Parts: sequence; C-alpha cells; structure tokens
Amino acid sequence: MKEVYQHFRKEEYEKITYFNGKFEIAARDYYPVLLDFLDPRERLIVESLSGRHPDLYVEFYGGPGERERQRAMIIPEFLEVTPEEFEIGIFEVDYPQKFVNLTHRNILGAIMKVGVDRSLIGDIVVSDRIQFAYAAPYRQVFEQGLERIKNAPVTLNDVPHAAFMEAVDEGKDKHMLVSSFRLDAIISEAVGEGRSKSKERVEKGKVKVNHTLTSSPAFLVESGDIISVRHFGRFKITSIIAETKKGKYRLMARIYRDG
Repeated sequence: MKEVYQHFRKEEYEKITYFNGKFEIAARDYYPVLLDFLDPRERLIVESLSGRHPDLYVEFYGGPGERERQRAMIIPEFLEVTPEEFEIGIFEVDYPQKFVNLTHRNILGAIMKVGVDRSLIGDIVVSDRIQFAYAAPYRQVFEQGLERIKNAPVTLNDVPHAAFMEAVDEGKDKHMLVSSFRLDAIISEAVGEGRSKSKERVEKGKVKVNHTLTSSPAFLVESGDIISVRHFGRFKITSIIAETKKGKYRLMARIYRDG
C-alpha cells in the first residue's frame, strides 16, 4: 500500500484503506461491489488502487454523459454489469418557478437537511429545469423528506436516465499568481480578498477541499482540487502553469460563483 499512500495526502489515508477493503471483498467473494457517489478526487484514489488488483476492474457511472459525481463498481474479471446495476435514480424537481428562484446551493442544502450523506447524491443540474441523481435504495427517504425548498413546495418526479440533463458549465477561467500553495493564499487570490480574511474563513469552518471540511489555512492545494467557499461558490485548480523568477506560482482555476 505504500506505493499508493505516497501519492496522496495523509488526510486521505483512511479513505484509501476503506476503498482498498472494498477491493479485497470483491476479490474474496468474486462478486461486484458497488460504492456510493464519488467526487473526482475519490475516483482518482479508486483508480490508483485498481492497479494493485489485476483480477478486478472498475467502472464508473453517474448517469449518461460526463458527470462530476459517479458511483463506482469494483468488478471481478470476466463479469459484466449494466447501468441499472449502479442503482441510480433521477429526480426532476417540480416547483413554482414564477415565484421562487432556486440555485444549486438551495437544492443541495435542502437535500442535506433530509438527513442523508452527501455520498448518496450525484450531480445536481440547475438549468431551465432542476434534476439530481441519487442512490435508488433511498428513494423513499427523499420523497418523504424533501417537500419544500426555500419555503416553496416541491414535488419529485422520476425521469429516465436518457432525459438526465447535461450539467451547465457557467464557470470562468482565471489566471492566478500566488506566493504559495497554502489554502489561505489560494482562496485570497480566487476570491479577491486579503490573506487574513481568507485565513479566518478556513479557521471558522467555511471552506471545503474536495467536499471535505478543512480547517487548516496551511493545507497545501494541488492541481485538480475543488475548493468550496461558503457564500462565494467553488473553484477548481485546473493546472499549475509555472514558477516565476520571483518564486511565485502561476495557476489556472475555473471559478463558479454561487447563484
């Protein structure tokens, strides 16, 4: 496992061990093992682990097309699975659009108040309609618990996978020049505020990295990380371009502001 651990942060070791246990179960029982919805960083971990298990392979599915959050299935060689076996349902949210405007943050916040873990929710697509993917065994939990969003009554209607809308990318690219890869330095540049303010945001629990709450301003950001800042939105470090002669770093980020 050392060759896997060395490519990831210490904070991720517990997750690596958990996923590796799932690989061992699939190998022992010679039966597919289904995981919950994974973010891109978690999928990277699972893909890295798959190289240690030559008799297994991994497939990801979060609905048709490119999806940010996907379920993973660890599959013994020679076996095949279908999309239906990923146990994903798609809901469309019916609400009074003339009287209320709902954002991605509103939808996610309301879903989380139902009491389910984030890993049971796939992509949330907000466009002229609102749809989201979910772990199908929890269908009744969502139907009974999600009745209002932002004080507006909502109804959840099933839609087939083929009708699951593509995500709307409303992000904007931003070149950033930072003095270090510390989380507070990166946020300061992305949000456009003083370093001390960004440091305070992190310490007060208002920042997540790869969907995990992070309270250390000194946390070192890497390419591919997704950083969420409460009341701002989120951004993804898409590439580390170069180090300047003055010892600073040029980065490219994709910025998504809250609606």
